[in-house]
Amino acid sequence: KFNVPRTTLNSWLENKDQIVDVIDADTFSVNQKQMWTSTHSDIENCLLAWLCQARAQSILVSNPILTEKANQFAAQLGVENFECTNGWLERFKARHGVPSLLVCGEANSAPQLLINEWKSTTLVAILAQYEPQDIYNADETGLLPNRTLAFRGEKCSSGKQTKQRFTILLAANNDGSDKRKLLVIGKSAKPCFNGIQINRLPVQYTANKKAWMVSTIFEEYVHTLDRDMVRQKRKVVLIVDNCPAHPRITGLKAVRLQFLPPNTTSHTQPLDSDVIRNFKLHYRHDLAMHALIAADSRNTFKMDVLRSITIMKKAWDLVEKETIANCFHHCSFTREQPAGEDNVLEEKSESEESSHFNNTVDQLRIVSLWPTDVSQGDFIDVDAVVSVSELTSDSDIVAAQSTIDKPDHDDDEEEENNNNILHPPIKIAAGIAAVDMLQLLLAQQGIEDAAYQLSHLSVVLASLVSTQTRQNITDYFSKD
Repeated sequence: KFNVPRTTLNSWLENKDQIVDVIDADTFSVNQKQMWTSTHSDIENCLLAWLCQARAQSILVSNPILTEKANQFAAQLGVENFECTNGWLERFKARHGVPSLLVCGEANSAPQLLINEWKSTTLVAILAQYEPQDIYNADETGLLPNRTLAFRGEKCSSGKQTKQRFTILLAANNDGSDKRKLLVIGKSAKPCFNGIQINRLPVQYTANKKAWMVSTIFEEYVHTLDRDMVRQKRKVVLIVDNCPAHPRITGLKAVRLQFLPPNTTSHTQPLDSDVIRNFKLHYRHDLAMHALIAADSRNTFKMDVLRSITIMKKAWDLVEKETIANCFHHCSFTREQPAGEDNVLEEKSESEESSHFNNTVDQLRIVSLWPTDVSQGDFIDVDAVVSVSELTSDSDIVAAQSTIDKPDHDDDEEEENNNNILHPPIKIAAGIAAVDMLQLLLAQQGIEDAAYQLSHLSVVLASLVSTQTRQNITDYFSKD
């Protein structure tokens, strides 16, 4: 049908896996007829990692700079008789889709040109190939979970200014129908979860000593997403920003990893638009409510890892699908609409949530728990400048070629665990009594519908009593 010689077809089939990996990595040009590989892949990998980091920092890179860095990496790797020629450099750029715009030209004009090119070519192709529910975006944000009243602008880059901090990866699809489980990166590998196993948390939890996103964590996250999409028999695209913690990943079967142009995320990344801020609005409001309740009951306000994670899950649940869909729309993730039509979805006004938040703030001010010169916006954005990934040195880049990056932990882990709130195991009978008391409270407040909705919790707890009783009887008669 296509007049492909049998020998060529056999060669394609023989190298099928390698060809698919190259295409999935998005480093293959449509005009390319041969699949070029490098004889010095270690040098190439180091140079690519360094270039991605430089691009993320808005560093203007020229061809002579790339040549010098390649020769430096060769020396550090102990590669003899290597010289970065113009031909080697051009092949490197072609293999990895490095446009000339990124290595020459005006720094001020580059971002807008990249935005225009992204929207007119790459994004148009994505929208033509994938349905809205199959287009995903993922983005990290830093969170200081127990920073109840801090000032915006306090920079926390190394994690040393606060014992407790998290990096959170949020991901959702274009129409908001699939909000992926939050990935939470903490500092403690085994924090106190009061008997709850990590795999039963409402989020994915992992850790390293700085609570930063690193390449190994990102790779595992993407592979987990890939396995899930294989089970669902779906083909999706995951769009992420171009940072050192986001390496190119081969071997994916259902997920295409697409990188945004560097230094353009405020215009091209949907979650960076308003989704993350909406998530933090809900988180900070809940945090303020906990502080108010503690003050009302004359208790000390405390926040541990488990409670922080619970509030994160609640805040993510409160982010509406319409909010997510509209943020995608504002970043041009929408197909051409007929004249006079618009696909902006109606969503609940954020001002309503802000109004409730302001009421909480006013009550905290009354009890002198909220400074008069701190606004609601300052509180929401208190961790806006928290770093979520680490800049990698040349020596670290070289070391990564021969060693696997493993999450590491230091003495901070023991100190962090000491700050956790320890709760004794709760008896089922106490849980039933608590539900009954809550139902009575709601009924007394005239909220009968909510009281009725709690009835199913009593049924669930009663079934636990029955299960435990049967287990005790079985254990009794199984004794020798």
